Amino acid sequence: MSSLWNARVQEIGGGTVVLRLTAIHPDAGEPPESAAFAVRLLADGLERAAGATERASALDARADAGTAGEVVAGVSVTERRNLPFSEHAAKERIYAALRERGLDPGDASAWDAAFQAEWRALWQDPSRAPQATLTVRLREAGLLDGLTAGDNWESAAYG
Repeated sequence: MSSLWNARVQEIGGGTVVLRLTAIHPDAGEPPESAAFAVRLLADGLERAAGATERASALDARADAGTAGEVVAGVSVTERRNLPFSEHAAKERIYAALRERGLDPGDASAWDAAFQAEWRALWQDPSRAPQATLTVRLREAGLLDGLTAGDNWESAAYG
C-alpha cells in the first residue's frame, strides 16, 4: 500500500500527541476525526520507535477489530490547509501553468515530462500539499512511549 501521509510530532505529553499531517498522495483525502485513523497513524510511528513494536501491532489490531475507541479518548482535526483537495483542479492548474510556459499538449513527450515534474513538485511542497493538525488524546499515556517531539514518519493510515 502506498503511503498517504507524512506525520510529524509537534507536541507530546500526558497521553496527548499533536501531529502535523501533510498529504503525500492524492488519494489521502481529508484526515478523518476517527479513533481508527488515529491508532493506525500512531501504530505506523511506533513501528519505528525502539521497543514499541508490540504496542504498534496492538494498536493496529484495535483499528482492524473496530475497538480503537477503547484506547482513544478523543481526536480533533484543526488548522486545515489546502483542503479539501481536488485532484482535478490541481491538474487543471498545472495544465494552465504549462500552457503559460509555452508548452503544447500536442507534444506528448515534452508535455508529459513537464506535467510529471510539476505533479511531483506539488506533493513535495508543504505549502501546496494538503495539511492539517491532528490532536489525539489517549486513555493511557504509556501507549505513546517511544514517540518524541520532532519524530517524523510516512503512513498509509485510513479510516
